[in-house]
Amino acid sequence: MHTEFDIIEKTAGKIKILTVIGELDALVAPKLKEKLTKLEEEDFTNFIIDFERLEHINSLAMGILRGKLKTVKEVGGNIKLIKLNDHVKGIFEMIGLDEIFEIYETEEEALESFKE
Repeated sequence: MHTEFDIIEKTAGKIKILTVIGELDALVAPKLKEKLTKLEEEDFTNFIIDFERLEHINSLAMGILRGKLKTVKEVGGNIKLIKLNDHVKGIFEMIGLDEIFEIYETEEEALESFKE
């Protein structure tokens, strides 16, 4: 099954908010990595990734996210996740990524957490 994939980008101050649409699988996960790398090159180090419209995520995509989290934390940044559906949240919990990523229900909560 192939679904449409897209990343919608918006900015809130020094924070980039990326909405991921579709499935993050082996074919499209590198696109997310490229997007984050490009934004890092533009001096963005704080990200919120909105998974409300994400249908599925695979292990390659999770590995990319974990690697990017490590990279941005090394320069004082962070990647926070919002609006995980039960399926995606279950995958994160099963692999233990819910332990290393800050996960919020809303964009407002995640934005506020960057001010702390």
